[in-house]
Amino acid sequence: MTTPNRFIVVDDDPLNNLVCNHIILKVDPDAKITLFTNPEKALEMVQTFGESSEKGDFVLFLDVNMPSMSGWEFLDAFESLDEKIHERFRIYMLSSSIDQGDIEKAAANPFVRGYYPKPLSFETMGLLNL
Repeated sequence: MTTPNRFIVVDDDPLNNLVCNHIILKVDPDAKITLFTNPEKALEMVQTFGESSEKGDFVLFLDVNMPSMSGWEFLDAFESLDEKIHERFRIYMLSSSIDQGDIEKAAANPFVRGYYPKPLSFETMGLLNL
């Protein structure tokens, strides 16, 4: 996987998305960032981006608790996508939940590379080894 400079943030909270956008751009001024408050639309774009012949990979920050589709439901739908799509995404859960069950569930999911508290911080970005 190449070092991504493309980011997707999926969170129903527009304020959190703005914070993510700000932090990512401070860390990587050349980053291309796509923000979604609707996880279903994000999933459609993930499939489109993943099938694209454009080179490069993506970091996806995914909220756990969203009203229309939870982060877990998003991951279940992501699992049904083609393996070539899976390979292009590094998914990190970004949540205000400190529920140990959520943390363990994220750790057990093969698509999730980490579980971090909201809001996204410079410290978290440093932990991602981008």
